[in-house]
Amino acid sequence: MPDIDLGVATDWDEGDTHGRVKLRQNQVYPTSPKKDVLISSPVSIELSVNTNYSTSQEADKIYFTTHHGSRKKIIGILDSEGNLRIAGRLIEEQRDLGYN
Repeated sequence: MPDIDLGVATDWDEGDTHGRVKLRQNQVYPTSPKKDVLISSPVSIELSVNTNYSTSQEADKIYFTTHHGSRKKIIGILDSEGNLRIAGRLIEEQRDLGYN
């Protein structure tokens, strides 16, 4: 199945400037026929749904990644039990969050 190109999503002139939905080789088990579902935005954050080898969703995880310089870095992992692991620190806001 081909990638779904959502079109230009930034005015940056470097790297991939499109939003995409695609299948990617499983990052935990690279020889598995199962694929990860990847949602990516230009030059920024990716959401990757990893299916592992599980016959149920218990081992499934959502990985939040971003680029830090030229290196891709995992910044969070959400598992099927609702546990969220984050890199960095948790900052609690006493107000509604918005798009800045």
